[in-house]
Amino acid sequence: MNSFFKEFNPVGKQEWIDKIHADLRGKDPSLLEHKDKIEEIDFSSVYHVSDQKKHETPGGFPFTRGLKTNLNDWKNTAYVVVSDEKEANAKILHFLMTGADALCLVSSKDNINWSVVLNEVQLEHINAQFTLNSFQEMLEIQKLTSQAANKVHFNFDFLTKDFDLTQFGTHFKENQQRFALANGFGIQQSGGTTWQEIAFCLNTGHEYLLQLMESGLTIDEAAACIGFHIGVGNNYFFEIAKIRSLRALWAKIVQAYSPEHNCSYNCSVTAVIGHTNKSLSDPHTNLLRQTTEIMSALNAGVENIVVLPHDLYSDQGVDSISERMAINIPLILKEESYLDKVIDPIGGSYAVEELTNLIGEKAWSQFQSLEQKGGLFDRRALIDFISEVESKRKLKEEAFLAGETLFIGINNYSNPEPVLSNWKEIPNYLGMDALNYERITKTISA
Repeated sequence: MNSFFKEFNPVGKQEWIDKIHADLRGKDPSLLEHKDKIEEIDFSSVYHVSDQKKHETPGGFPFTRGLKTNLNDWKNTAYVVVSDEKEANAKILHFLMTGADALCLVSSKDNINWSVVLNEVQLEHINAQFTLNSFQEMLEIQKLTSQAANKVHFNFDFLTKDFDLTQFGTHFKENQQRFALANGFGIQQSGGTTWQEIAFCLNTGHEYLLQLMESGLTIDEAAACIGFHIGVGNNYFFEIAKIRSLRALWAKIVQAYSPEHNCSYNCSVTAVIGHTNKSLSDPHTNLLRQTTEIMSALNAGVENIVVLPHDLYSDQGVDSISERMAINIPLILKEESYLDKVIDPIGGSYAVEELTNLIGEKAWSQFQSLEQKGGLFDRRALIDFISEVESKRKLKEEAFLAGETLFIGINNYSNPEPVLSNWKEIPNYLGMDALNYERITKTISA
């Protein structure tokens, strides 16, 4: 391959730019420059090999390109809220028979009979995440799933509920399972920027590391207990770069504590496709949005994909088609588009590499600011951060209302035969209302 490239003369940067400008045929070259006022990031579509700052390979520190060295595989994760045990069990078995190979189970009430929920579910063959309400409930799950402990993980968000992290740390000292959740998805759904979401994850994850090590865990043991949920929006390349920068910056934090094992650098990412830009009135546009958002996550090399049905919070309930497509889209991208075959296909794109650096720089600066304020477990620092996220959310709403941000089926090319349904309340995070553009439109219309 190297001898093949020797047959071509190298092209200098200015020569390349001149050719690109000629191909524009009189159009303004500034079209190639992007200025995102909300993200506060300026970058170009045009970069040259001479702009490349570093050369990385998949599996190598700082793992911007991930730890995968064989396939870009992921877990197609079905989302099930457990309220009625038998209904939840039937739904789980249905999903597993129709393309899901992992589960994200959410406890929505006390005293769930988990043996009924998990009846005939062979967890030793699939991965499962549990979002639970108590330490005791977790012990019950562990007892039921003792033969599949390495496949089972938990999502406890210690910022939202008064769980005792020391109690969990002591319990998981001998046998680690992921249980401490850094919920970037909540920040993304609240209207935060890419770098605010990453800074939030870094600071939350770092606080978990410190507290777990104070509880007697080594850095390797503590790192194995932490997982990340990341929201994925519609800004395609920003979303890819965001996840890549998270991996690199998390590895930087872990490295400071000198881990013994390479796997401790792993930033286990579950990408969650939410509702910010989804439409109940024009449901078919959601298939396109979900597809491109899933592609962003997969091209960034995440471990798990959770696609929430677009009508999860509709007053008409979840339609069987939207539920089926939430499973089928990632499956199609794997079985028919083969997105699992190429590790980090975006690696080497100079524009995305630069965007990864730019988002990473802003995220790291925000992370350092949070650290100086005492971290997000300090109430004052958390309140300040929430205020900053809400400020960005307001800018996004203003851009939408001014017509600067357009969404087909919402504020552009409305569906002439809209589906008659309305949004129920979408769960907030840390007291911040979820951002949903269609709700803004309907509120104004009312």
